[in-house]
Amino acid sequence: MSFIEKQRHGKHSYFYLVKNVRIAPNKVKKLRVWLGREIPKHSELQKYFVELEKRTMEQYETKWLPKELVEKVDDLSASITVFHKTPINVLPKDFLVRYTYNTNAIEGNHLTLRQTALVLSDRIAPEGTRADDVIEALNALDAWNFIKSYKNRINKKYICKIQYELTKNTSCRIKGDYRDSEVRIAGSEHIPPKPTDVPKLLESLFAKFYKEKKTLHPIELASSLHNKFVNIHPFTDGNGRTARLLINWILLRNKFPPIIIEVSNKEQYYKAIEDADKGDQKPFAVFLANQLLSQYTLPLPT
Repeated sequence: MSFIEKQRHGKHSYFYLVKNVRIAPNKVKKLRVWLGREIPKHSELQKYFVELEKRTMEQYETKWLPKELVEKVDDLSASITVFHKTPINVLPKDFLVRYTYNTNAIEGNHLTLRQTALVLSDRIAPEGTRADDVIEALNALDAWNFIKSYKNRINKKYICKIQYELTKNTSCRIKGDYRDSEVRIAGSEHIPPKPTDVPKLLESLFAKFYKEKKTLHPIELASSLHNKFVNIHPFTDGNGRTARLLINWILLRNKFPPIIIEVSNKEQYYKAIEDADKGDQKPFAVFLANQLLSQYTLPLPT
């Protein structure tokens, strides 16, 4: 998507027609066409659009995302500058309330959105709520605060710390380490690997992450890591919540706004994961991109 940019040079202002074009997984180049000291009439702008398109390099070839969807999410990243010019810890509390409610509700937490807001704002348990539900809400905030500023490599210590923050003080049997028994995922045909295979599978996943980082669009990178992580299912509890935090860790480090996978989209979310388990990564990548766009773009007025 093209837009008009105003620049000041000396005593005068000049206008440019601009387009952001992705030329590498983590690199976007801004192309400009000079318009002059005044914005041309709408009828005259067409020739500048044609010139800009001629100068536009071939877009970065993504693996699963359609080009038109890539252009939309890249435009979103470029336009929402607050998320990379302002520290993440000043995100509106409304986001953290909605994120905490949805990510926990997907896993069966019984708190309502309003109750979640009360827990996070007042740190008290609303009457009639389960202790574990309240603790999970508080833990989600602690886990978010941990991942938002983490800038080191992804490894066992990092993901186990996330899981520990999510499950501390709850009835989870193993906190901060890999599972030691076989597990089944409710409602899924996928059978996670044996616990003895988990460490080597995750080491392979970490290595593949840094290899894919050089070739995949950030949305695809987040999608791929999420899907492979939940496929391994390394923990006794907290796998989905950890995977969704890893998505946001990747997005934030690549100057994309954080995402909320809403509980209302749980069925679509699980279906995309099942497709990935069967070898088709595209549905989840497209799902993730569309979720991001739906949360940060407004419908055109009718």
